[in-house]
Amino acid sequence: MLNLRPSKDSFDVKSLKNDNVINIKGLRKKNLPYIFIWVVYYAWVIAFATWWTASPLTDSVLGMNIRSLLHSVNLLSSALFIFIIKKEQFVKTAKIGAVLIILGMSIFLTFHDAYLQLTAAIIIGLSLGLVNTSILMPFVFALNNTEKLYAVVGSNVLINIISFVQEKYFINDLYNINGMIISFFILILALSAILFFKKNCIQTEAEDKLTDKPQIHKRVYLTLFFSCIFAVLCKGAGKGILNIAAVSYTVPVLTWYYAGGFVGCLSYILIYAFSKKSIHLAWNITFGFLAMGLLCNAFAMQNQKLAIVFAVLLGISSTIGMINMYYILGVIGKKYNSMRYLRFSILLIGICGGVSGVALGNLINAIGTFEISIFASIIAAGVMVLFLILSPILAQTHYGDEWTEDSKKIEIDNEHLYLFKKYQLSKREIEVCKLLLQGYTLRQISAMLTIAYPTVNTYCTSLYRKLQINSRTELLILF
Repeated sequence: MLNLRPSKDSFDVKSLKNDNVINIKGLRKKNLPYIFIWVVYYAWVIAFATWWTASPLTDSVLGMNIRSLLHSVNLLSSALFIFIIKKEQFVKTAKIGAVLIILGMSIFLTFHDAYLQLTAAIIIGLSLGLVNTSILMPFVFALNNTEKLYAVVGSNVLINIISFVQEKYFINDLYNINGMIISFFILILALSAILFFKKNCIQTEAEDKLTDKPQIHKRVYLTLFFSCIFAVLCKGAGKGILNIAAVSYTVPVLTWYYAGGFVGCLSYILIYAFSKKSIHLAWNITFGFLAMGLLCNAFAMQNQKLAIVFAVLLGISSTIGMINMYYILGVIGKKYNSMRYLRFSILLIGICGGVSGVALGNLINAIGTFEISIFASIIAAGVMVLFLILSPILAQTHYGDEWTEDSKKIEIDNEHLYLFKKYQLSKREIEVCKLLLQGYTLRQISAMLTIAYPTVNTYCTSLYRKLQINSRTELLILF
């Protein structure tokens, strides 16, 4: 059995007066390379190599078709590599991917032959998937929650800065190769962090099998459903409609979209600073703002000021949703030490959400009429209203999940596993015990766990007997 006690250089949450995840004291110097590459590399990929962004500079050099190809190959290769690569191999695969990306970019920028550029684009897309998978391993298994949150928020801040600069200063320069060379330099800077990667920062998959870890509930996979729907509607349909709005109205739609992105980044920090139900509030804002934004767009023909409202709301919802998607993935992956959840996440979000979203967005963008924009807006808004109606029901199923509580803290807390283990409590008894410790009544626990009140009472009696106590007061004292 592995020694599960923290090492000397591990992070001591108890040393902090504030265990809230936004406390910047949770950032550790040893993990700066993983945070840096996530912020800069991820921002580069989104701003320069995906279909999701409306980048005039990159569109003029790469073209929309190449960007769509890069995006799709990137998502598909990420979904493939996540099933092939073992997590302890991330240093080696990251280095291989970095070399191939630089090679592919060099070929693309040097040669102007269409076939060579197409080949280079495919190499870049495959290599991006390899690096994506490689940097995901330390992001999930090495970083604590504070580091994850600031890494994802920081990358989205940089995405909006880069996109705004491109929109503001390169909109009239259709073939600005110098701008692409600058972007290439940013990419090399991001990939340089790989030189500081250390493979011993995470356990091997063989060691994982020897480690006690919480059992992942089936309902946890419901989070993937939200992420897929977000990718299809926000980053797919929403992006397609944004493209149409950007060329149809005289107001600077894209500029306001990026402004909404900045607001979304700040809002996410504030959500975790002040809300007790952060995950659920973030999703509600994502889908609620998208619904309101799309409805505004449906009437923007009569009043172009509504196009600005649409752009801002879409920027906020897209940014909060993107941050929430990756943050949840990181928290759950580490909480349950689960490569299975990680693999399903990339497969479902990347293929079902990402590729489907690109296809839907391209379809809307290709038609390019006010009619399809309005039709898509009304239909998408209707789906979002349905989400708002179902949100309280879906959120309630998460109250008993351990990861939602851990997501608000600096570090994942699995210590209770070993406290409860010596008392030989069953999985359901542990769930009831945790909720009792949080102050819930038996009837509230019955509703949260969707089991009958007498059954909860039976579990309570059983765990009291095993713990050799007679009251909740004694339970609080014991733990």
